[in-house]
Order: sequence, then structure tokens, then C-alpha cells
Amino acid sequence: MLPATLVLLVGFVYPVFLILLKSVTTPDLGFQNYVALWSVPGNILIIRKTFSVAFWTTLICLIVAYPFAFYISTLPVRTARIFLFLSMAPLFTAILARLYAWTVILGRRGVINEALMSLGFIDHPLSLLFTPLAVTIGMVHVLLPYMILVLYSVMIKIDPAMLEASRTLGAGSAQTFRRVFLPLSMRGVYAGCLLVFIVALGFFITPAVLAGGEHLTVSVYIEQQIMVLRWGTASAMAAILLAVTVVMFLMFDRLFGAQTLMTGGLRK
Repeated sequence: MLPATLVLLVGFVYPVFLILLKSVTTPDLGFQNYVALWSVPGNILIIRKTFSVAFWTTLICLIVAYPFAFYISTLPVRTARIFLFLSMAPLFTAILARLYAWTVILGRRGVINEALMSLGFIDHPLSLLFTPLAVTIGMVHVLLPYMILVLYSVMIKIDPAMLEASRTLGAGSAQTFRRVFLPLSMRGVYAGCLLVFIVALGFFITPAVLAGGEHLTVSVYIEQQIMVLRWGTASAMAAILLAVTVVMFLMFDRLFGAQTLMTGGLRK
């Protein structure tokens, strides 16, 4: 494991250490960068927007992915693998290609506006692009496969005999789902939501392309601060985002175990 450990130390631990160090030493020693961040209302708004977009992205991914994962978990293994492969298909396309496709779809002369205008529903093009809605749509498109994968990995391990026992004891399909299947699948819901939410918090390319610089997220704000060489401010904001992510992960690990993120492990 030594080579992998060295790569991890050099490629991850050391850069993170430098970021944390710069946040309290640049331009001067102290916590003035953190104080400045929280004293500017605009920075608070950026953090709120970032968490809002991440929340809605996670919620939409869950609403779309849960019934899909539930359906394919009831199919024969070979058929389920086909559906699972199709759900992973967006990952085989370059992310920039997908995002620029959304700019064509959501633009003022895009597919959606042209269709609505041709049907007579609107007189003027809607401003869909460069909005939080556009960012959320793009992030859902990217992160939905991850939610499906985590949910499916948990649902496929639910013992069918437990569902059959519920029906044998007189429960209908709806009651069996509500009182047996849903509780057993909740650890997959928690794991999928955590994974998607954490990844969404740090998204950079999607907000940069679909928000057009008009609706800043934390990652875009960090990039802008680096461009003007304000390393202290950028490092402080990155440290805050890192701290939030670590706290959320530790809380989840405490409750369910980190292995649940990919394997659907049992609650501790």
C-alpha cells in the first residue's frame, strides 16, 4: 500500500494542508480571512445559494432515482443490468459536451422556448439559461446516475422473503412497500443523498457554464478569488466548504458506516 499512500499524501493531504495554512497566514497570520468572509453579506448569499442548489439537486435526484431503482431491483438480473447500464450512459459523455447541450436546450432560442412559442403558450422567450434552475438541471443530469447506483445497491440486497412474508400475513402491496421495503431502503436513501449533496456542494464546471457568472456558487467564487490572487480569501472559503463536508461525512459514518455509501452496509 506504500505507493498508493504516497500518492494520497502528495496529491491530496499536502495540498489540503497548504490550503488550510494559507487561510490563516495569507496575507497575515490570523483569522482575518474568515472574519472578512462572514462580515460580507454577499459571501453569506453565495454560501446560501450553493447549499440551496445542492439541496434541490439532491431532492430531485432522489425523487427521480428512487422509483427507477425500485423498478430495476424487481427485474431479473440480466434485465436489471441493461437498465443499470443505460442509466450510467450519461457518464460516458464528456461533461462539457453535456453542459453545452443544455445551453442549446435552455437558451432563448433553444428547444424549450421554440416549442413553447410554437404551441402558443408564451409570447416571449423565457429566461431559462444562466439561472439557478439551469444549474440545478445540469447538476441533476450529472449526479442522477450516482443516486441510482447507491439506491440499487441497497435495494437489491433486501430479502424478497421479507416482502413475501408481509403479503402472506395479509398486507397489500402498498402496505408492504410502506412498512417493509421503504424502511429497509432508507439507508440507501441516506447514503445517496449524502453522496450527491457533498459532490454538488463542490461543483465548479456546471455552475460556471450554466450560470454564466451571474449566480455564483462557492466553487466559482473560489476560482474568481484565485484569479485576482486573493489566496487567503479563496483558501478560507475552501476550508469552510471542506469543514462542512467532513462534518456531514463523520455524522453519516457515525450513524450508518461509511461503507453504506457504496455497499449498503448495516446500521451500526
